[in-house]
Amino acid sequence: MKQIFISLLFPISVFAQQQIKSKAILESVTVYNNGAQLLHKGKVNLPAGTSEIVVNNISGRVNENSIQVSVSPGVTILSVQFNKDFLNTDAANPEIKKLSDSVKIVGNELTKTKNAKAIEEQTLLLLDENRKSGGTANGTNVAELIKLAEYYRTKNAEVRTAISALTLIEDKQNQKLNALQQQISELRNNPNQQLGQLVLQLMANENIDASYHVSYVTPNANWLASYDIKAMSTSNPLGIVYKAAITQSTGLDWKKVKLSLSTGNPNYNITAPNLNPWFVSTYPQQIRIKGLASPIAEKSELSEVVVVSYDADKKKNLTGSVSTVNDYTSVNETQLGVTFDIDIPYDVNSDNKPHTVAFKEYEVPAKYKYYAAPKLSSDAYLLADVTDWEKLNLQAGNANIIFEGTYTGKSYINPANILDTLSLSMGKDKKIIITKEKQQDFSSTKFIGTNKKQVFTYLIKIRNTKKETIDLSLKDQYPLSTESDIETELLENSGAEVNKENGMLSWQLKIAPNETKTIKLSYSVKAPKNKIIAGL
Repeated sequence: MKQIFISLLFPISVFAQQQIKSKAILESVTVYNNGAQLLHKGKVNLPAGTSEIVVNNISGRVNENSIQVSVSPGVTILSVQFNKDFLNTDAANPEIKKLSDSVKIVGNELTKTKNAKAIEEQTLLLLDENRKSGGTANGTNVAELIKLAEYYRTKNAEVRTAISALTLIEDKQNQKLNALQQQISELRNNPNQQLGQLVLQLMANENIDASYHVSYVTPNANWLASYDIKAMSTSNPLGIVYKAAITQSTGLDWKKVKLSLSTGNPNYNITAPNLNPWFVSTYPQQIRIKGLASPIAEKSELSEVVVVSYDADKKKNLTGSVSTVNDYTSVNETQLGVTFDIDIPYDVNSDNKPHTVAFKEYEVPAKYKYYAAPKLSSDAYLLADVTDWEKLNLQAGNANIIFEGTYTGKSYINPANILDTLSLSMGKDKKIIITKEKQQDFSSTKFIGTNKKQVFTYLIKIRNTKKETIDLSLKDQYPLSTESDIETELLENSGAEVNKENGMLSWQLKIAPNETKTIKLSYSVKAPKNKIIAGL
């Protein structure tokens, strides 16, 4: 097939032409994290000479520089032009067609109601005319007059009741008709439903049944990753269901298309960057105070704690810081990213709403352990550590955690911040009881000359009420000083692994069923007594 890459060419009209309309069938879509590439195909009967082909059923949101058209041998492409298609939007939108059909039905019902109401109103006029003319010629006896009055009263009431009921029906039908027309107006004005068209100038040497392919990139589509993380117990492997939330507002509904999900992005600017000279300079150093992280932060570690003083002249602020889909999905890795090709046809409407697709399932071995940071939380967290996670081709996204058949909460996976091990929090285990209490008898404040020395002592108790032995990674910390006249010292750590650079303390504990482990932590802070210590 001959192929030509065209950004935008004006129509050539120097030859005698005839216009032929063709509907392009959307065959496949490759969705990127930011954008999508759509591939259409179609057939058209071309006479010898030059013809103008109007290709409908194209997205109304197109990067015109990305349009590519290929045709059968023997056909020459003279030009390609992209236009907005305002005429075929209604026909291509099934919702508008459905509403238009409803408008016709309600309109017919309203006409019947108005006709019935008009007949009843004419009947009422006829009754009034007969009442006025009755007995004017020869007179009427009393019996006939009573009978006539009774008939008039009964019939008049029936007709007026019928008119009242028909008026209510007419009002409701008018309201429904107005609502349907308003919905149609909103859909027609919705930019998510705007179609486009391509105008092709083609030249054929002879009459030919030609086929064509059209591809282009649209910025109005994307996909976001999410996960279902499942484990039945700590003795089972970890199940990961990889899902994509696809959103598109291209103006064209994707019906029964083959989907591909790519971790790359269409590159609108592919010019290689140049490095410029890099200059450094000095400036007065400022002390920054780091706060505490959440209980389960990245790498599940406590933040560094720095002890800073306040004096009368200078104050520093303290801040804190299911079914198996694998049979239908193939994975293709390239230099520019990973593409997941899904063989199941999907429908994705142009409504700018997320459509979730589960496209890959993994079952990976995991090492389960418990983690606790009693300074921040009295809970023990079950973690699942996964190695060789790079093979899973994960994207950043939210993860629903399901453990032992119960939804335990949400987590977040960000491969950019993961090192050699992916650590997932599976939830809190209330059968592991943790307490941290300050020991007043072993804590004190002493004044030594111009200095004040404070001693802090804590007992951390961990009780395992489960039926099996657990491995627990326990973390705590002691304060560090940034000033020469403030001294901190770790007095007792119960055999912890000590990181003197950031003040982190780590214990790797194995706790038997119904066993209680006790950890004693003690440290001191010595500073001038005229200074207020912040952060303790």
